[in-house]
Amino acid sequence: MKMEKGQSKNALIQPHGGKLVQSVINDEKERFKILDLLNNSPKLELDEFSFTDFECLATGVYSPLTGFMGEKDYLNVLENMRLVDGTVWPIPVTLAVDEDFVSQLKPNIYVGLTWKNTIIGVIEISEIYKPKKEKEAKLVFGTDDIAHPGVNILYNRKNVYLAGKVTLVGDLPHEEFTEYRLSPKQTREYFKSQNWNTVVAFQTRNPIHRAHEYLQKIALETVDGLLIHPLAESPKKDDIPLNVRMETYKTIINSYYPKDRTLLSIFPAYMRYAGPREAIMHAIARQNYGCSHIIIGRDHAGVGKYYGTYDAQEIFDQFNEGELRIQPFKMEHAFYCKICKQMVTRRTCPHGSEAHVYLSGTKVRQMLNEQKMLPEEFTRPEVAMILNNAINGKHLAVKQKGVTVLFTGLSGAGKTTVSKAVVQELRKQGYIIERLDGDVVRQHLTADLGFSKEDRDKNIRRVGFVAHLLTRNNIIVLMANIAPYRIIRDEIRQLIGNFIEVYVKCPIDECEKRDVKGLYEKAKKGEILNFTGVNDPYEVPKSPELVLETDKETVEESKDKVIKILREYGYI
Repeated sequence: MKMEKGQSKNALIQPHGGKLVQSVINDEKERFKILDLLNNSPKLELDEFSFTDFECLATGVYSPLTGFMGEKDYLNVLENMRLVDGTVWPIPVTLAVDEDFVSQLKPNIYVGLTWKNTIIGVIEISEIYKPKKEKEAKLVFGTDDIAHPGVNILYNRKNVYLAGKVTLVGDLPHEEFTEYRLSPKQTREYFKSQNWNTVVAFQTRNPIHRAHEYLQKIALETVDGLLIHPLAESPKKDDIPLNVRMETYKTIINSYYPKDRTLLSIFPAYMRYAGPREAIMHAIARQNYGCSHIIIGRDHAGVGKYYGTYDAQEIFDQFNEGELRIQPFKMEHAFYCKICKQMVTRRTCPHGSEAHVYLSGTKVRQMLNEQKMLPEEFTRPEVAMILNNAINGKHLAVKQKGVTVLFTGLSGAGKTTVSKAVVQELRKQGYIIERLDGDVVRQHLTADLGFSKEDRDKNIRRVGFVAHLLTRNNIIVLMANIAPYRIIRDEIRQLIGNFIEVYVKCPIDECEKRDVKGLYEKAKKGEILNFTGVNDPYEVPKSPELVLETDKETVEESKDKVIKILREYGYI
């Protein structure tokens, strides 16, 4: 196989532009410093579209971009598919706001970026300008027809664009499928650990059907690994929801793919349906994830009849060698032939369309709505069953009782990790569940409190009262707090009633090894006071309902133990 330019043997492909952007602050001290800085700054609540762009910018998906584009880059991208410095970039990445919000801004001011009213990041405003929406629509989407979903979003966005470098403060607020939300840095580390030097990406917003599987396996014959990389978000309301799609992906990978050569991860970008230009953007992003190749099939990123069948493949020919390091696998449309009795394309099958099994998206939805099973020649039976059950409401609402589960233990013991895994599993099963995250609570409910014993007690009392209100309304509540003092834990147990205490047990030396923020080290140096386990005590629960030993068991095993005890106590 041809080695792409700039990729040496036993080395992953370089990120687009040569450097992977990582604009993320995990250090606790730095994070609180920025949050303090933002106390008196304007706050901007991101919509779903802007939130996904923010995530892609901060985590390096959109490398070499470090923030939302200024006007010169914006116009050059529209007209030439390049940044001002000549780097290939096909679609503007912009932050739209209304004029009322702009009235309180000026260049070089910091603005807090919020999601669901919680600060997740910051933008340093470098520029404020007006977009040229008609020009943007025609050049990016090839049309100004508002029936096009991407054009519709564009025209409904606010009428002023903000530019500036962005920074992610802390963790992204994802609750579902967190183990599949890998950043470019994480996928690159995984590929290296597996000795994958060449990796092919498969982009999808649909379940994987037989045609997709066929194309992926052809590509997998020539590379080391396969990244199945489904989009998380889409503006089309008739697309299959992510939770259903993820179930189909996991099922098919488990049964029909080599597990040591396949990785499933979620692609966080929002679907624009920009056809050829978006195919280039998807390729650049996958290069940043460490992929050397990407499958570009029929009408990639297209919608309706706005683009030609293979326009998304042909656009790659517009660029000079080396401008795009990632290579497209330009795949023909595949289908099952009843005469050949196998998956084929028009390049390999001599038979007419009457022998071909192909279902349009409309036909698939019609069959599912009529409770008809999709043919095995089109999709695996396991996938057909999952889709049929989901579309026809066979995952019925479940009965539940309200309960609060307190995960208590040292910093780094695994409270947040296990509680997130429990949330994900129970939501998949249809339960209504809320997780009271310690950092979010500190922003909204206990921002006035410090870390003295008195303030820590107040913090747990307030969180406990919220948990009490939710629990009495039949919500399952997960509290992930250190909650170091036994008397306060017992107090909120009495208040709530339906209460399960989970002691997340982990030796302090193991907690220190997991401490990427360096909090234990800072506490030992006296830089952090009242730090539990170092210069403040942790009182081990005397009779918890459950003990998890996270240094000896996997997250999956811990999660299963929590769900088992909820079932044994009759809460689920």
